[in-house]
Amino acid sequence: MKICTTEQEFIEYVAPFAQKVCKRYGFYLTSVLVAQACKEVGYGIPSYWDNPGVRGLIEENNMIGIKKSLLNASWTDIGLGCWDGKYLSKKTPEVYGGKQVIITDDFRIYDNVEQSFADYMCFMRWGAYQVGGTPKYYPNIKDLHDYKSLISKVHSLGYATGPTYASGVCKIIEKHNLTKYDDLTNVEPSTYYPASGQKEVQVNSPLVNYTALSPCNSGQRTHAIDRITPHCIVGQLDVETIGVCFNSTAKKASSNYGIGSDARVGMYVPENMRSWCTSSSENDQRAVTIECACDLTAPYAFKSIVYNKLIELCVDICKRNGKKKLLWLGDKETTLRYNPAADECVLSAHRWMAAKSCPGDWMYSREGDLAEKVTAALGGSVEPTPTPEPTPSAGKLYRVQVGAYSVKENAEKKLRQISATGTDCFITDKDPVDGFYRVQCGAYSIEDNAIRKMNELQYMGFDAIIKEYDVA
Repeated sequence: MKICTTEQEFIEYVAPFAQKVCKRYGFYLTSVLVAQACKEVGYGIPSYWDNPGVRGLIEENNMIGIKKSLLNASWTDIGLGCWDGKYLSKKTPEVYGGKQVIITDDFRIYDNVEQSFADYMCFMRWGAYQVGGTPKYYPNIKDLHDYKSLISKVHSLGYATGPTYASGVCKIIEKHNLTKYDDLTNVEPSTYYPASGQKEVQVNSPLVNYTALSPCNSGQRTHAIDRITPHCIVGQLDVETIGVCFNSTAKKASSNYGIGSDARVGMYVPENMRSWCTSSSENDQRAVTIECACDLTAPYAFKSIVYNKLIELCVDICKRNGKKKLLWLGDKETTLRYNPAADECVLSAHRWMAAKSCPGDWMYSREGDLAEKVTAALGGSVEPTPTPEPTPSAGKLYRVQVGAYSVKENAEKKLRQISATGTDCFITDKDPVDGFYRVQCGAYSIEDNAIRKMNELQYMGFDAIIKEYDVA
């Protein structure tokens, strides 16, 4: 951030960054963000700085005075990171018990002004009382569309300790007519702000109307997206209520998206992360999961507006992930064996993974229709891409392993669990190097066959991997 010589110079410099970030993160009032920056760093004018620490904020692009101690959160775990952990220590005035004191605190360092604003937006939308807790600010400010109410609420919730902070921000807005930067009609739903140095991409759907991030997730996916799994939430719920269903780790459930009974779209787990939705780690690592409002009783029918929004959302997911067709292969075994081409996405069903009726007979009978309508919108073909016959790997043998144990009794227990599913498996001799007994299945010369067996075991809930061996 450059040093400025006039208040207007500073405002004209930071306002475009603030507008861009506010639009991306669904923060309606750019005027508040610009005014906070004016107040926190004294318009970037050295003669205004009664606190010598302000120069450090300017030099390190920290426009809002954001401290390192915001739970040490960077939001990279949800695909929204814009702070890489760097910080500086400086003196800063705070007001405690009605008295101003000077303390030394740590403040975040950013590569540019836009990252600083984006980090503040993340804090406003997802900042919580504690890690994994309920967001503190956004639920209380999301419906406030006038700057006085908004900054007063932010201040009352604990942002800044100075007693005149809110009124000071309002005076700056009025002095410079900063409401001219506000645009309540041109706000995009929050998607993704990449970490420093990365290319910006739209990871999440622009169709999202509501965001309530769930703590129930496994972090970054370990598999590229090549499936979509529609679900029925059982009830004509709105997106806010669906979010409540996923707001506690005790419930151990979540989905990437939800479609409410009014066809609004909610996001609960960012698309680049694995939700807990389908009773199958293997499926959820590669599938975008969508809970849909439906009737309370079988066949759990969707409203037409919900089904149409599901089609629209699936089209969007496929487009952003480079897919030209969505396939319905009709049954678990065929889907499990199928390796989608790079431009294909496949529908899967929750009832295949657990003793459940989800997505309900109404939706299950329309999976083929969903695939056809989405593929037609994408301009692709409904026929699966022919898969060439695999060839054996010379000098290689592949086995599927579901555990390695130093105690043989534990290996035998795992063997019994797998054998109960009808799967043939065995225990290897004790390894002379590491002392482990390994529970394995099969001996495949073709890696694709080993992958299919691994997928089958993962569908059944086993942590299966492939071990490769050299053979003479």
